[in-house]
Formats: sequence, C-alpha cells, structure tokens
Amino acid sequence: MSRHVVDTNVLIVASGEHPDSPFSSDRHPVEDVGEAEKVLEWLMDFELNGGRMVSDDDYEIFGEYEKKLTEQDYGLMVRRTKFDRNEIDFVGLEWEVDPANPDKVAVIPEPLKDVVQDLADRKMIAACLSASDERMDCTIVNACDTDWYDWQTKLEEAGVEVDQLIEEWSRKKWKAHHDR
Repeated sequence: MSRHVVDTNVLIVASGEHPDSPFSSDRHPVEDVGEAEKVLEWLMDFELNGGRMVSDDDYEIFGEYEKKLTEQDYGLMVRRTKFDRNEIDFVGLEWEVDPANPDKVAVIPEPLKDVVQDLADRKMIAACLSASDERMDCTIVNACDTDWYDWQTKLEEAGVEVDQLIEEWSRKKWKAHHDR
C-alpha cells in the first residue's frame, strides 16, 4: 500500500484543473494544461485507489492546505474523503520555537536542517521521516515546487524520496531558475 505526504502544490494544481472545483487554474504556476492534467489524474487515482495520506497529528500540514484552499476545492475534498475512509496515517512530530516565526517549525535532522530553508516544507520532510521510523513506507509527492531538487541529494541520503509528478516540467523550471 502506498503512503504519501502530499505537498500542498499537488492539491492546488489538481483543484485548478478539476471541472467541479471553484479553484481557478490561473492561480497555480503550471501553465501547460497537459502537465497540470497529470497532477489531477494522480490525485484522482490516489483518492479512488486506496493510497494512504500521511500527516502530522498536530494538523499543521492540514492547516497549510487550508490556508491555500477551501472546502469546495477538489484537493480538500480528497483530504476529507481520505479522512472519512480512515486512509490517513497521523505521525508525531517535534516542533521548535522560533520567535521570529509565528508558525510551528518541524524539527528535522542535520544535515537536512542546514539545506532545507523552506520552513513549511520541513514539516513534510519530518512527517515522511516519522512514517518511515514507524515502518511505514512513505514518499513526498510534489507537483511544481522546484526547491525539492535543491535538496534532493541530502534527502535521498536521509532516506526521503520525493515523487515528482511532472518531472520534465519541474526540472526545466528548476534549471531555468539556476541558469539565471
């Protein structure tokens, strides 16, 4: 059975492409409709075929989803379906206090802490690592955030796998950013 920490961008892109979702496709960065459709197809398959979602038991990942989407958007409907079917594994995370940041920041091990500067993504990494510690195979699923490539080597060394749903599109965006 597959378990995934689903990055918020996956829910956003899929919501923008779903015909019944009020979220507009012009509100996500994947301008190639064919690539955005791949993200929607993955999320629909994930919803229908029993894949398990992994989240923290403090609901911080879900809180991030809710900052970007509404209950009428397809991405949050999938989360609700997973919850109703008991297809979510909740894991405990440690949090550090950062007086300069009002949000909770998940504790991740060195050297990841040194390379992962996106504090919101740290909770995704920590949840994946925690699931793995509990003997649950788990990956992080990403659609369009290119910073995951910056951390790829260190993530792999720590045992964190990131499934890139639109690899060619994302890699091209990452390369264009780094070629500047």
